[in-house]
Amino acid sequence: MTTVIDIIGGLIVGGLLMLIAMNALDNQVTSFFNYHSDAITQQNLTNLSNTIQYDMRKMGFGVPEYEKTTILQVASADRIKFLSHLNKVPGMSISGVGSYDDVADTIEYRFLLSETINVADTTLTLYDVQRTVTMPPNVPETMVIGQVGNNRVFRYLDQIGNEVAVTIATKMIEVSLSAFDPRIILTPDLVATGLSAADSTDLNRQFMERGFAGTRPTLKDWDMHLTTLFPDVRLKRIIEVRGADAV
Repeated sequence: MTTVIDIIGGLIVGGLLMLIAMNALDNQVTSFFNYHSDAITQQNLTNLSNTIQYDMRKMGFGVPEYEKTTILQVASADRIKFLSHLNKVPGMSISGVGSYDDVADTIEYRFLLSETINVADTTLTLYDVQRTVTMPPNVPETMVIGQVGNNRVFRYLDQIGNEVAVTIATKMIEVSLSAFDPRIILTPDLVATGLSAADSTDLNRQFMERGFAGTRPTLKDWDMHLTTLFPDVRLKRIIEVRGADAV
């Protein structure tokens, strides 16, 4: 009998220690995210910018003279497509390329609506950065390489920095990328209203899904919330009776 009690006691103690360790790890991850979210966001945006810059430096590479006027094929604020001869020189050794030819290839960037986040009076819109590389006769390879907070990314300029009306007049391309801090900050106006919108089912659902300031609600938060309720009888480790005339 004593052995069984010892085993049960050991399991309970072991379970409690595991819960404590998991809770400590969760708090550590949350703290790391809160303190380093700015740096993580900036690093991701830098990597995305470097990829776009790397591709755009290859614009027109190896394209024959008679195709120079068609190098920039699509030029809009949220989309760009241009020619580049990626597999012309065997010495370039491009990953995934097994053949080389004299046919110009294309690189395309599109900024597509990914998600709209509504939290009370705040709306955030995220856009997927879609990159497509086409090297005939291979099928186009499309991938999403990141997310940004704006879709008006490209401006097409002449040699002195003025925007141009026709693609053929483009001499420079300006690229602007923005990103949101992953911690959602409510506006002072909303806080001043006493969070009257907190009764909104939609707001509550979004808070449960996304959290606030990098932290999501946990069962511990729910337990704390239950302590604010004061019925006549409340079940805890004991039965707590609050009636004035209770015996």
